[in-house]
Amino acid sequence: MADPVRKITYSLPERPDHELPEEEPGITLLRWVKGPTGELEQVAMPLTPELFLHTQLEDRLSQGKRHGDTARQIADLLDHFFQSVPDVLVTFDLRHPLGRDLPQPSPDVSVIRGVRDKDADRDNFDVEEEGVSPCLIVEVVSPLSARIRRTDLVSKVEVYRLAGVAEYLIVDSTRHDRRFRLIGYRLDGFGRYQPIKPDDQGHFLSKTTGLWFQVSPDGERVLLSEYPSGRPLLTRGEEVALRKAAEERARVEAEACRAAEERARQVEAENARLREELDRLRGRG
Repeated sequence: MADPVRKITYSLPERPDHELPEEEPGITLLRWVKGPTGELEQVAMPLTPELFLHTQLEDRLSQGKRHGDTARQIADLLDHFFQSVPDVLVTFDLRHPLGRDLPQPSPDVSVIRGVRDKDADRDNFDVEEEGVSPCLIVEVVSPLSARIRRTDLVSKVEVYRLAGVAEYLIVDSTRHDRRFRLIGYRLDGFGRYQPIKPDDQGHFLSKTTGLWFQVSPDGERVLLSEYPSGRPLLTRGEEVALRKAAEERARVEAEACRAAEERARQVEAENARLREELDRLRGRG
């Protein structure tokens, strides 16, 4: 049977600026547990903050398609960007034992610098065993439950601070306002989280990754770009699509160039024929 969930509480200040709504439909957790006969069975249970902070291997959360799509897209962008960097690991929904007396959450997206074996087959990322903490964690808040939303907005701020996570970025939305907004924190030299302030264009700078995070004008996506060039990050699929589109444009342009050259040859040949005909007619005169 899985280990019992430890209850951990923190005395945290209220954050009225986060506009926490009334309790809403809630989120379901699927967890494998031993049934009456000793057989493992998957049980659906309401997700509580305690369960949310202490995930187990093979737990499955149902937080909605939009939540999953957004978190996965951010993870894909970061994973593709850091794919050639041997000591930077990007994880998606991987359990993180953060250390003694700290929870074991499964951050939506985690970026860890200084890993010893990037390609190891990990069931979790144990901070004490790995000897390094994530430099950036990104959580996409699910608005389906006010209590779970508070966990991302309040409780995890303290948890990740205690774990030494250098930067914590929150992609927030509510059930009544589905547009995304960003909230960011960065550790200062005294081990305290300070808010990350966006620039006048809405860019949140992640110093640990050298990237800008920004919400799209329609509020539907989180955009990532390189700092300071502003070059947008692309997923593998987007990069392949752009390369294919560029190759197709090059093919069309090459065919158009060949067709133009062929037309020019035909015109020159026709002009030569007409000159010869004119010379022949003049010779007769």
